Amino acid sequence: MNSFWEWALLLFAGFMGGFLNTVVSSGSAVTLPILISLGIMPNISNATNRVPVFIGFLASTFQFHKKKLIDWKKTFILSLPLIVGTVLGVWFVKDLPGNVVHTIIVIALFVSFFLAITKFKKLSIKKIKPASKITFVTYLLFGALGIWGGLIVLDTATFILFSLMLHLGIDFIEANATKSALCLIFSFVSLLLFGWAGEVNWFYGGCLAVGSFFGGFVGSIFAAKEKSRVWVFILLITILSIEILLLIFKVI
Repeated sequence: MNSFWEWALLLFAGFMGGFLNTVVSSGSAVTLPILISLGIMPNISNATNRVPVFIGFLASTFQFHKKKLIDWKKTFILSLPLIVGTVLGVWFVKDLPGNVVHTIIVIALFVSFFLAITKFKKLSIKKIKPASKITFVTYLLFGALGIWGGLIVLDTATFILFSLMLHLGIDFIEANATKSALCLIFSFVSLLLFGWAGEVNWFYGGCLAVGSFFGGFVGSIFAAKEKSRVWVFILLITILSIEILLLIFKVI
């Protein structure tokens, strides 16, 4: 760490990442570029980013649990395929070419943006269908989400939130809380695997984690309120639009 400003930058980035991950997703769109800009190799940055993600969701999950918004039985069931997928995702990412990963990210962003515009607003404002039972398709879906989370954290929380609402019919407030608990689990598993492989810069990750803890705490307070339904939609569309524009700018 070279200066006070780097400390401040990491703390602020961690706070924003923790807040965004808790309220909706895409906190990694803030923290990953910061790590890379500080000279850390992309693969190390991808692994190190799991530290603030885990700590941020630890803080938010604790707050959601205190408010009794998490169905832990359902969370445990859904976490099983998510964990299996995460292990596979971490294993795959080591041998996956960078251009392939980039293509997958672009496709995922556009899918996420389309779902947000066509489905998410109605679902976030009012519950429009009864809750569905967990089926074999659900296990396949959350296994795939785990693979994505193991590969790259970016927008994993968004896809988990969409899946809980669109596939299982869970109301937005409860779905956001359950999303936080599931992200806590998969981020812990991926962090263990990357840490075991020696790819985590614990010092930089720790600095981001301090900010992420407070960001997750503040985000959980906001996300548990009814008025968050409208604001989260606006925030989600804004973040996804910025991510897509940055990707287009990079290609140009």
